Amino acid sequence: MISLKQPAVFLTHGAGPCWFVDGNDFPHFADIDKNSAGAKWFRQLPHQLGQNEQNKPKAILLVTAHWETNGVVNISAQSQHTDLYYDYGGFPKETYEIKFQPKGDLQLSQQVFELLQNSGINAVLNSKRNFDHGVFIPLKLMYPNADIPVVSMSILNTYSPEQHIAIGKALSPLREQGVLIIGSGSITHGRASGEQSNAFVDAVTNSLQTLSENERQDVLINWTKLPYARENHGREDHLVPLHVITGVAGQDRCQILNPHLSKSLAAYSFS
Repeated sequence: MISLKQPAVFLTHGAGPCWFVDGNDFPHFADIDKNSAGAKWFRQLPHQLGQNEQNKPKAILLVTAHWETNGVVNISAQSQHTDLYYDYGGFPKETYEIKFQPKGDLQLSQQVFELLQNSGINAVLNSKRNFDHGVFIPLKLMYPNADIPVVSMSILNTYSPEQHIAIGKALSPLREQGVLIIGSGSITHGRASGEQSNAFVDAVTNSLQTLSENERQDVLINWTKLPYARENHGREDHLVPLHVITGVAGQDRCQILNPHLSKSLAAYSFS
């Protein structure tokens, strides 16, 4: 297996386990259920990212919006993942029986810890935390065989844009080692109308695709100035994984990965 430089990716992971639900049973999720265009897109995403048996990521580092920590970035450190953290409620029984059991990568966990510490960012290894749905839902779709080691990482509950961009910059060297870095959150996560969501997403997408590295970081640092920002993110827990990925990306060009889907599902790749 040859692990070339991997892209940095931001994913909108969807609502709970929606991609594993039948829309006939949950009409509210009819457009984002297991038979939807979005679920089909997730399943083909490794191919879209150029992955095959000769060029698979050596490991995956995933920053999840559903793991918030206070002042210290937490990094999962298990050699083998068995149990999941089903952090959602009110869904069918089978969504609490989803299995995703990849290996961890203790060497990668340690390397993430050292990269953060060396950049002045407080971090700690956490051997107890199981994968939340921000981790296992998208990765179960993308890698159903769970054949790539996975390490998850928290966001900080300050939601500081500058801090999360700095976290991304510290992690950037891992891409050259074949590590796929994913930010799992949501491009919209509030009570915005469709028109308000589209305006916000268009502004983010345009900034990521047309501006320089420093300019797009400035836009994300001042993201509340974007159209309908607070309508789309009353709390920015689901947005800050994008700040991390923008830091990881450096000067790399941005591509929107799923323009055929609803803008509220926008996902980006930097390579």
